[in-house]
Amino acid sequence: MFRTTRPISNAAFHDREDILERLERAVEALEAGEPRWLVIMGHRKIGKTSLLLEAARRFAHPRLRFVVFDMFDALPASREVFRRLALKILDATLGDAAGAGFSVLVDQPAELRQTLAKSDLFVRLPPGLRATLLELADRPADDTLMRACLELPEALAKAGDMKLVVAIDEFQELAALGSERGAGDPFALMRATWQRHERVSYVVSGSSRTLLQELVTSDQAPFFQHFDPIELGPFAREDAVALLVSEAPRERPISPALALRAYEILGGSPFYLQLFGDALTNLEPPYDDDALKEALQSLLFSRAGRLALYFTAEHQRIVGRSAGLAAVLDALSSGPLRPLEVGKKIRASSGTTVRALERLADTVTKQPDGRYAIDDPAFAAWLRWRTPGGTVVPMTLVGDEAERQVAHHLAAMGFELVYQSRASRGAFDLLAIREGRQLGVHVKRSPLPLRFTKAAWDRMIADAARWGWAFCIAAVSPEGRVAVLDPGAARRGREVRVDAEARIENVLMWLAEKG
Repeated sequence: MFRTTRPISNAAFHDREDILERLERAVEALEAGEPRWLVIMGHRKIGKTSLLLEAARRFAHPRLRFVVFDMFDALPASREVFRRLALKILDATLGDAAGAGFSVLVDQPAELRQTLAKSDLFVRLPPGLRATLLELADRPADDTLMRACLELPEALAKAGDMKLVVAIDEFQELAALGSERGAGDPFALMRATWQRHERVSYVVSGSSRTLLQELVTSDQAPFFQHFDPIELGPFAREDAVALLVSEAPRERPISPALALRAYEILGGSPFYLQLFGDALTNLEPPYDDDALKEALQSLLFSRAGRLALYFTAEHQRIVGRSAGLAAVLDALSSGPLRPLEVGKKIRASSGTTVRALERLADTVTKQPDGRYAIDDPAFAAWLRWRTPGGTVVPMTLVGDEAERQVAHHLAAMGFELVYQSRASRGAFDLLAIREGRQLGVHVKRSPLPLRFTKAAWDRMIADAARWGWAFCIAAVSPEGRVAVLDPGAARRGREVRVDAEARIENVLMWLAEKG
């Protein structure tokens, strides 16, 4: 069963065993009295939250508690974040005994105090700590609250004779707090507080790799050499194929060969693979290349597709209002380029181009040969698809050779191209659209003349009439030359024959005359 709306753990969790082993070693070190700090870096939707939740499921026990706090649940970032983090820590340490969750009581001070009193551990806490907790919901969100909340994990762990792992996802969002007027640097205060803690290990993760790397590797940064870095990348080929094959419902199996084709197009992001598996298994089996095309069309190469909508939001987040950044991404979507080549494509100076590439460091990587490339192949394919003439992209990725050649031929005339789904394609392989005119295209890889049975020919006529399309035949010769043929010039006998005399010299004029 594919899961597309929530983090994944337990039996549905795949891969990442090497990273889980590193987290387990950090837990063992904490239990031995040597807390370690880890930073996990990876693109958005790469599985960081699922990894942290799976680690909590595997390694937590009554004497060792896990807290997983997602900064995206507390945006926009303010010092209020630390109150919410403190309540999450209370959930992990006092929640079971109190029989309630504290996080949901953030706006209910009286109810929060009553719930705290129900915990056996609360009454055993030092008086000063009890006072801090009772005032937690009422205090203003300032530096004083931040300091109290940062001290809380160690104080609770000591009072409860337990150890804590506190994981903060999308940690880079806290950087915005450092720019608030009159406020202290949260990162400096965190380091000063955390390094005194003996019963708490800290794990931070985020999708802004450049900012996180600067925080932990720059000798001017507060966390210099305090964190062990972990890079969380896409699944390897074998693991991606295994996810698609194993999670497919038994009555709707996905073959390893088809799963491999999906991986080659989408890459190894578990989020993309889950979305693809869900889209594919919503179709009727069996699943073949036509089903692959249909699933990708609905998911990625459609303005309302779930992955297309996600990429639209990501693109807006990455480039904002910068036309220059958008132009650099478009230039790189077709493949790796050197800065000089990017500058020529976007008509920008070398300095402007280099600065833009630096600003795109979380999306674009410099390769060993000096060229820059978009990290995510699916995002790059979506970028190509949305550019003028880009509707040919799906055919270049999943079409057969003849369909690819016909798609390129028609795209050069300004047609937008859509694969026809197995359920709706009828006799046609492609739908070509230009200025509202719709043209069904039947692709045939064969030298001229072409021959059709009467039944196959009549089906094309009927399908075109049913949908209100004009239609044509696209013949692809063994040498790869494309000829677009007028069905009106066909000759009927025992079979239907279409020869070179049916070639349409000007497809656009021919289609305009069709009305």
